[in-house]
Amino acid sequence: MTATQDIKDYSKEEAGQCLAALGHPPYRARQIFRWLYKEGVTSFDSMKDLPAPLRAELAKNLSISQPKLLDTKRSHLDGAAKYLVELEDGHAIETVYLPESRRSTVCVSSQVGCKHSCAFCASSILGFARNLRTGEIVNEILFIRLGQKLPVTHVVFMGIGEPFDNYDNVMKAVRTLNDPDGINIGARRITISTCGLIPGIERLSGEGLQVELSVSLHSADDHVRSRLVPINKKYPIKDLMAACKSYVGKTDRVVTFEYVLIKGVNSGPEDSAQLSKLLKGMKCKVNLIAYNQIRAQGFEAPSREEARAFLAALVSKGIRAMLRKSRGEDIDAGCGQLRISGMRHE
Repeated sequence: MTATQDIKDYSKEEAGQCLAALGHPPYRARQIFRWLYKEGVTSFDSMKDLPAPLRAELAKNLSISQPKLLDTKRSHLDGAAKYLVELEDGHAIETVYLPESRRSTVCVSSQVGCKHSCAFCASSILGFARNLRTGEIVNEILFIRLGQKLPVTHVVFMGIGEPFDNYDNVMKAVRTLNDPDGINIGARRITISTCGLIPGIERLSGEGLQVELSVSLHSADDHVRSRLVPINKKYPIKDLMAACKSYVGKTDRVVTFEYVLIKGVNSGPEDSAQLSKLLKGMKCKVNLIAYNQIRAQGFEAPSREEARAFLAALVSKGIRAMLRKSRGEDIDAGCGQLRISGMRHE
Protein backbone atom coordinates (compact mmCIF):
# COMPACT_ATOMS: atom_id res chain seq x y z
CA MET A 1 0.00 0.00 0.00
CA THR A 2 1.14 3.53 -0.76
CA ALA A 3 0.18 6.93 0.54
CA THR A 4 -1.73 7.66 -2.65
CA GLN A 5 -3.72 4.41 -2.78
CA ASP A 6 -7.47 4.89 -2.54
CA ILE A 7 -9.10 2.35 -0.22
CA LYS A 8 -12.10 2.29 -2.57
CA ASP A 9 -9.90 0.80 -5.30
CA TYR A 10 -9.73 -2.43 -3.27
CA SER A 11 -12.21 -5.27 -3.42
CA LYS A 12 -13.26 -6.58 -0.02
CA GLU A 13 -11.00 -9.58 -0.52
CA GLU A 14 -8.03 -7.37 -1.45
CA ALA A 15 -8.65 -5.18 1.57
CA GLY A 16 -8.67 -8.28 3.77
CA GLN A 17 -5.38 -9.46 2.27
CA CYS A 18 -3.75 -6.08 2.92
CA LEU A 19 -4.98 -6.07 6.50
CA ALA A 20 -3.63 -9.57 7.03
CA ALA A 21 -0.25 -8.48 5.65
CA LEU A 22 -0.21 -5.71 8.24
CA GLY A 23 -1.02 -8.15 11.04
CA HIS A 24 -4.73 -7.39 11.39
CA PRO A 25 -7.63 -9.84 11.07
CA PRO A 26 -9.15 -9.87 7.56
CA TYR A 27 -12.68 -9.55 8.92
CA ARG A 28 -11.93 -5.87 9.51
CA ALA A 29 -12.42 -5.43 5.77
CA ARG A 30 -16.16 -5.99 6.23
CA GLN A 31 -16.26 -3.23 8.83
CA ILE A 32 -14.33 -0.87 6.58
CA PHE A 33 -16.64 -1.60 3.66
CA ARG A 34 -19.71 -0.84 5.75
CA TRP A 35 -18.25 2.47 6.91
CA LEU A 36 -17.36 3.44 3.34
CA TYR A 37 -20.46 2.30 1.50
CA LYS A 38 -23.24 2.29 4.08
CA GLU A 39 -22.23 5.33 6.11
CA GLY A 40 -20.19 7.24 3.53
CA VAL A 41 -17.47 8.30 5.96
CA THR A 42 -14.64 10.44 4.60
CA SER A 43 -11.97 9.66 7.18
CA PHE A 44 -10.59 6.53 8.80
CA ASP A 45 -10.91 8.16 12.20
CA SER A 46 -14.71 8.00 11.78
CA MET A 47 -14.59 4.19 11.71
CA LYS A 48 -15.17 3.96 15.45
CA ASP A 49 -15.38 0.19 15.78
CA LEU A 50 -11.82 -0.19 14.47
CA PRO A 51 -8.96 -0.09 16.97
CA ALA A 52 -7.29 3.32 17.14
CA PRO A 53 -3.86 1.96 16.07
CA LEU A 54 -5.44 0.41 12.96
CA ARG A 55 -7.23 3.65 12.10
CA ALA A 56 -3.94 5.52 12.38
CA GLU A 57 -2.16 2.95 10.23
CA LEU A 58 -4.86 3.11 7.57
CA ALA A 59 -4.74 6.91 7.51
CA LYS A 60 -0.96 6.78 7.07
CA ASN A 61 -1.05 4.35 4.15
CA LEU A 62 -4.37 4.96 2.41
CA SER A 63 -6.73 7.70 1.30
CA ILE A 64 -10.50 7.96 0.86
CA SER A 65 -11.34 9.62 -2.45
CA GLN A 66 -14.13 12.17 -2.74
CA PRO A 67 -15.47 13.70 -5.97
CA LYS A 68 -16.20 17.41 -6.30
CA LEU A 69 -19.40 18.67 -7.89
CA LEU A 70 -18.80 21.21 -10.67
CA ASP A 71 -22.21 21.59 -12.26
CA THR A 72 -25.76 20.21 -12.13
CA LYS A 73 -28.51 20.24 -14.72
CA ARG A 74 -32.04 19.00 -13.99
CA SER A 75 -34.70 18.29 -16.55
CA HIS A 76 -38.03 20.07 -16.26
CA LEU A 77 -39.50 17.40 -18.53
CA ASP A 78 -38.82 14.14 -16.71
CA GLY A 79 -36.79 14.80 -13.56
CA ALA A 80 -33.51 13.50 -14.98
CA ALA A 81 -30.39 15.10 -13.56
CA LYS A 82 -26.83 15.29 -14.84
CA TYR A 83 -23.88 15.95 -12.58
CA LEU A 84 -20.50 17.15 -13.78
CA VAL A 85 -17.99 15.85 -11.24
CA GLU A 86 -14.33 16.77 -10.88
CA LEU A 87 -11.85 14.03 -10.05
CA GLU A 88 -8.81 14.48 -7.84
CA ASP A 89 -6.49 15.07 -10.83
CA GLY A 90 -8.73 17.80 -12.28
CA HIS A 91 -10.41 15.71 -14.97
CA ALA A 92 -14.21 15.79 -15.16
CA ILE A 93 -16.79 13.08 -15.74
CA GLU A 94 -20.56 13.07 -15.88
CA THR A 95 -23.04 10.96 -13.96
CA VAL A 96 -26.73 10.85 -14.83
CA TYR A 97 -29.65 10.17 -12.50
CA LEU A 98 -32.85 8.84 -14.08
CA PRO A 99 -35.83 8.63 -11.69
CA GLU A 100 -38.93 6.69 -12.70
CA SER A 101 -42.03 5.58 -10.84
CA ARG A 102 -40.70 2.15 -9.85
CA ARG A 103 -36.94 2.49 -10.27
CA SER A 104 -34.14 5.00 -9.95
CA THR A 105 -31.16 4.46 -12.23
CA VAL A 106 -27.65 5.90 -12.14
CA CYS A 107 -25.86 6.01 -15.49
CA VAL A 108 -22.14 5.91 -14.72
CA SER A 109 -19.02 6.72 -16.70
CA SER A 110 -16.11 4.29 -16.85
CA GLN A 111 -13.49 6.49 -18.55
CA VAL A 112 -12.53 10.13 -18.98
CA GLY A 113 -13.42 10.44 -22.64
CA CYS A 114 -13.64 7.55 -25.10
CA LYS A 115 -11.49 6.05 -27.85
CA HIS A 116 -14.20 4.80 -30.17
CA SER A 117 -15.73 7.88 -31.82
CA CYS A 118 -19.24 6.52 -32.37
CA ALA A 119 -20.87 8.92 -34.80
CA PHE A 120 -23.95 9.73 -32.72
CA CYS A 121 -22.15 10.12 -29.36
CA ALA A 122 -20.44 13.19 -27.90
CA SER A 123 -18.21 11.27 -25.47
CA SER A 124 -15.16 11.15 -27.72
CA ILE A 125 -15.27 14.73 -29.03
CA LEU A 126 -12.76 15.93 -26.44
CA GLY A 127 -10.63 12.82 -26.84
CA PHE A 128 -9.64 10.04 -24.46
CA ALA A 129 -7.72 10.89 -21.29
CA ARG A 130 -7.65 7.80 -19.05
CA ASN A 131 -9.54 4.96 -17.42
CA LEU A 132 -11.40 5.58 -14.19
CA ARG A 133 -10.14 3.76 -11.13
CA THR A 134 -12.48 1.40 -9.31
CA GLY A 135 -13.00 3.90 -6.51
CA GLU A 136 -13.86 6.69 -8.93
CA ILE A 137 -16.54 4.53 -10.53
CA VAL A 138 -18.04 3.51 -7.19
CA ASN A 139 -17.97 7.14 -6.07
CA GLU A 140 -20.46 8.00 -8.81
CA ILE A 141 -23.12 5.89 -7.12
CA LEU A 142 -22.12 7.02 -3.63
CA PHE A 143 -22.36 10.62 -4.79
CA ILE A 144 -25.99 10.10 -5.81
CA ARG A 145 -27.11 7.86 -2.95
CA LEU A 146 -25.29 9.47 -0.04
CA GLY A 147 -24.24 12.87 -1.34
CA GLN A 148 -27.53 13.78 -3.03
CA LYS A 149 -29.57 11.47 -0.75
CA LEU A 150 -31.44 9.96 -3.70
CA PRO A 151 -32.62 6.35 -3.97
CA VAL A 152 -30.69 4.09 -6.35
CA THR A 153 -32.16 0.77 -7.50
CA HIS A 154 -30.31 0.22 -10.80
CA VAL A 155 -26.90 1.04 -12.29
CA VAL A 156 -26.07 1.16 -16.00
CA PHE A 157 -22.57 1.52 -17.41
CA MET A 158 -23.74 3.70 -20.29
CA GLY A 159 -22.03 6.99 -19.50
CA ILE A 160 -18.76 8.27 -20.90
CA GLY A 161 -16.34 5.58 -22.02
CA GLU A 162 -16.30 1.94 -23.13
CA PRO A 163 -16.56 -0.29 -20.03
CA PHE A 164 -14.71 -3.21 -21.63
CA ASP A 165 -11.71 -0.99 -22.35
CA ASN A 166 -11.49 -0.65 -18.56
CA TYR A 167 -12.55 -4.20 -17.85
CA ASP A 168 -10.74 -4.99 -14.59
CA ASN A 169 -11.70 -1.77 -12.81
CA VAL A 170 -15.28 -1.99 -14.03
CA MET A 171 -15.70 -5.57 -12.85
CA LYS A 172 -14.18 -4.79 -9.48
CA ALA A 173 -16.60 -1.87 -9.16
CA VAL A 174 -19.50 -4.16 -10.13
CA ARG A 175 -18.57 -6.57 -7.35
CA THR A 176 -18.43 -3.74 -4.81
CA LEU A 177 -21.83 -2.51 -6.02
CA ASN A 178 -23.20 -6.03 -5.63
CA ASP A 179 -21.50 -6.83 -2.30
CA PRO A 180 -23.93 -6.95 0.68
CA ASP A 181 -21.29 -5.13 2.72
CA GLY A 182 -20.84 -2.65 -0.13
CA ILE A 183 -23.62 -0.83 -1.96
CA ASN A 184 -25.74 -4.01 -2.16
CA ILE A 185 -27.38 -3.63 -5.57
CA GLY A 186 -28.57 -6.89 -7.14
CA ALA A 187 -26.47 -8.12 -10.06
CA ARG A 188 -29.54 -8.27 -12.31
CA ARG A 189 -30.01 -4.57 -11.69
CA ILE A 190 -26.55 -3.75 -13.06
CA THR A 191 -26.11 -3.37 -16.82
CA ILE A 192 -22.81 -3.20 -18.68
CA SER A 193 -23.03 -1.67 -22.14
CA THR A 194 -20.43 -2.18 -24.86
CA CYS A 195 -20.02 -0.86 -28.38
CA GLY A 196 -19.14 -4.42 -29.39
CA LEU A 197 -15.76 -5.43 -27.96
CA ILE A 198 -15.83 -9.18 -28.44
CA PRO A 199 -12.99 -10.00 -25.98
CA GLY A 200 -14.94 -8.22 -23.23
CA ILE A 201 -18.12 -10.13 -24.04
CA GLU A 202 -16.18 -13.38 -23.91
CA ARG A 203 -14.60 -12.50 -20.55
CA LEU A 204 -17.93 -11.44 -19.06
CA SER A 205 -19.46 -14.81 -19.93
CA GLY A 206 -17.03 -16.43 -17.50
CA GLU A 207 -17.50 -14.08 -14.54
CA GLY A 208 -20.37 -15.97 -12.94
CA LEU A 209 -22.33 -12.77 -12.36
CA GLN A 210 -25.94 -12.31 -13.40
CA VAL A 211 -25.37 -8.79 -14.68
CA GLU A 212 -27.14 -7.57 -17.79
CA LEU A 213 -25.21 -7.23 -21.04
CA SER A 214 -26.18 -4.47 -23.45
CA VAL A 215 -24.64 -4.19 -26.93
CA SER A 216 -24.80 -1.03 -29.03
CA LEU A 217 -25.86 -2.42 -32.40
CA HIS A 218 -27.56 0.45 -34.27
CA SER A 219 -27.59 -1.32 -37.63
CA ALA A 220 -27.70 -4.83 -39.06
CA ASP A 221 -25.66 -3.69 -42.06
CA ASP A 222 -21.86 -3.73 -41.78
CA HIS A 223 -21.38 -0.65 -43.96
CA VAL A 224 -23.88 1.44 -41.97
CA ARG A 225 -22.70 0.14 -38.60
CA SER A 226 -19.06 0.84 -39.44
CA ARG A 227 -20.06 4.43 -40.15
CA LEU A 228 -21.91 4.73 -36.84
CA VAL A 229 -19.70 2.49 -34.69
CA PRO A 230 -16.16 2.37 -36.11
CA ILE A 231 -15.13 -0.62 -33.94
CA ASN A 232 -17.33 -2.64 -36.32
CA LYS A 233 -14.41 -2.59 -38.77
CA LYS A 234 -12.44 -4.69 -36.29
CA TYR A 235 -15.36 -6.71 -34.93
CA PRO A 236 -17.93 -6.98 -37.75
CA ILE A 237 -21.53 -7.94 -37.20
CA LYS A 238 -21.09 -11.63 -38.07
CA ASP A 239 -18.38 -12.06 -35.43
CA LEU A 240 -20.23 -9.89 -32.91
CA MET A 241 -23.41 -11.93 -33.24
CA ALA A 242 -21.44 -15.16 -32.84
CA ALA A 243 -19.95 -13.80 -29.61
CA CYS A 244 -23.38 -12.74 -28.34
CA LYS A 245 -24.91 -16.14 -29.13
CA SER A 246 -22.02 -17.82 -27.35
CA TYR A 247 -22.61 -15.53 -24.35
CA VAL A 248 -26.27 -16.54 -24.26
CA GLY A 249 -25.32 -20.19 -24.51
CA LYS A 250 -22.85 -19.99 -21.62
CA THR A 251 -24.89 -17.77 -19.29
CA ASP A 252 -28.52 -18.35 -20.33
CA ARG A 253 -28.88 -14.57 -20.06
CA VAL A 254 -30.77 -12.30 -22.46
CA VAL A 255 -28.66 -9.88 -24.48
CA THR A 256 -30.10 -6.40 -24.96
CA PHE A 257 -29.31 -4.67 -28.24
CA GLU A 258 -29.39 -0.89 -28.14
CA TYR A 259 -30.53 0.73 -31.37
CA VAL A 260 -30.54 4.51 -31.80
CA LEU A 261 -32.95 5.46 -34.58
CA ILE A 262 -31.45 8.07 -36.92
CA LYS A 263 -33.50 9.57 -39.72
CA GLY A 264 -32.32 8.54 -43.18
CA VAL A 265 -29.57 6.32 -41.77
CA ASN A 266 -31.00 3.26 -40.01
CA SER A 267 -34.71 3.87 -39.39
CA GLY A 268 -36.41 2.74 -42.60
CA PRO A 269 -38.44 -0.42 -43.44
CA GLU A 270 -35.43 -2.09 -45.03
CA ASP A 271 -33.45 -1.52 -41.82
CA SER A 272 -36.09 -3.13 -39.60
CA ALA A 273 -36.36 -6.09 -41.99
CA GLN A 274 -32.60 -6.61 -41.92
CA LEU A 275 -32.51 -6.34 -38.12
CA SER A 276 -35.37 -8.84 -37.74
CA LYS A 277 -33.52 -11.32 -39.94
CA LEU A 278 -30.29 -10.87 -37.98
CA LEU A 279 -31.91 -11.46 -34.57
CA LYS A 280 -34.43 -14.14 -35.51
CA GLY A 281 -34.42 -17.01 -33.01
CA MET A 282 -31.94 -15.38 -30.63
CA LYS A 283 -32.59 -14.91 -26.91
CA CYS A 284 -32.50 -11.12 -26.92
CA LYS A 285 -34.44 -7.91 -26.76
CA VAL A 286 -34.08 -4.60 -28.59
CA ASN A 287 -34.22 -1.17 -26.99
CA LEU A 288 -35.10 1.40 -29.61
CA ILE A 289 -34.54 5.06 -28.84
CA ALA A 290 -34.86 8.08 -31.10
CA TYR A 291 -31.64 9.99 -31.63
CA ASN A 292 -31.00 12.57 -28.91
CA GLN A 293 -30.06 15.69 -30.81
CA ILE A 294 -26.38 16.60 -30.65
CA ARG A 295 -26.03 19.55 -32.95
CA ALA A 296 -22.36 18.97 -33.70
CA GLN A 297 -23.06 15.51 -35.13
CA GLY A 298 -25.43 16.52 -37.94
CA PHE A 299 -28.04 13.75 -37.46
CA GLU A 300 -31.78 14.00 -36.92
CA ALA A 301 -34.32 11.89 -35.07
CA PRO A 302 -37.00 10.13 -37.13
CA SER A 303 -40.63 11.13 -36.78
CA ARG A 304 -42.68 9.50 -34.06
CA GLU A 305 -44.64 7.66 -36.72
CA GLU A 306 -41.48 6.28 -38.33
CA ALA A 307 -40.15 5.10 -34.97
CA ARG A 308 -43.41 3.37 -34.13
CA ALA A 309 -43.48 1.71 -37.55
CA PHE A 310 -39.95 0.39 -36.96
CA LEU A 311 -41.03 -1.06 -33.61
CA ALA A 312 -44.15 -2.64 -35.11
CA ALA A 313 -42.11 -4.25 -37.87
CA LEU A 314 -39.80 -5.92 -35.33
CA VAL A 315 -42.65 -7.13 -33.13
CA SER A 316 -44.47 -8.56 -36.15
CA LYS A 317 -41.43 -10.76 -36.79
CA GLY A 318 -41.37 -12.08 -33.24
CA ILE A 319 -38.56 -9.83 -32.01
CA ARG A 320 -38.93 -8.65 -28.41
CA ALA A 321 -38.56 -4.88 -28.62
CA MET A 322 -39.60 -1.65 -26.98
CA LEU A 323 -39.42 2.02 -27.93
CA ARG A 324 -37.86 3.98 -25.10
CA LYS A 325 -38.31 7.67 -24.58
CA SER A 326 -35.16 9.78 -24.70
CA ARG A 327 -34.47 11.23 -21.27
CA GLY A 328 -33.26 14.69 -20.33
CA GLU A 329 -33.31 16.24 -23.79
CA ASP A 330 -33.70 19.70 -22.29
CA ILE A 331 -30.46 19.33 -20.30
CA ASP A 332 -28.16 17.97 -23.05
CA ALA A 333 -28.47 14.43 -21.73
CA GLY A 334 -26.65 12.79 -24.63
CA CYS A 335 -23.37 11.09 -23.73
CA GLY A 336 -20.68 13.59 -22.91
CA GLN A 337 -22.64 16.77 -23.56
CA LEU A 338 -22.47 18.18 -20.03
CA ARG A 339 -18.75 17.45 -19.87
CA ILE A 340 -18.30 19.26 -23.19
CA SER A 341 -20.19 22.33 -22.02
CA GLY A 342 -18.35 22.32 -18.72
CA MET A 343 -14.95 21.99 -20.32
CA ARG A 344 -15.68 24.75 -22.78
CA HIS A 345 -16.29 27.14 -19.92
CA GLU A 346 -12.85 26.47 -18.43
